[in-house]
Amino acid sequence: MAEPEVTKRKPVMLILVESDPRTSPRPGEAIRVAGGIGVWEQVKVNVVLRHAASHACAENAAQLADGRLFKQFIPMVRDSGGEVYVQADEETMKTIDGDTLMKRQIKDSRLIELTTEAAYMLRF
Repeated sequence: MAEPEVTKRKPVMLILVESDPRTSPRPGEAIRVAGGIGVWEQVKVNVVLRHAASHACAENAAQLADGRLFKQFIPMVRDSGGEVYVQADEETMKTIDGDTLMKRQIKDSRLIELTTEAAYMLRF
């Protein structure tokens, strides 16, 4: 009888972004890094755009200085098996479309779960 094949689970990386994309290039760079790491398919990359950083998912994100990075790399993260979550505050909640809020919005308890599941974490 053949031994069952052991499947190796990919380690998880969490990229937590708290910088404001309206005033800082750091969120754009974080998304670019996440997309680049994800395509290696060696690590599952999850991104949390927290509070002011969630402006990267706003309806007018394309008008931001790094808007092209958000448009290009957020789908790349998702296509590589990761997820891009938002944790909007009162201000950013008004600028994000309802579909994104319904599907991608997380609470502190889920952020804690993501943090404990991650083997690696980067903060921007």
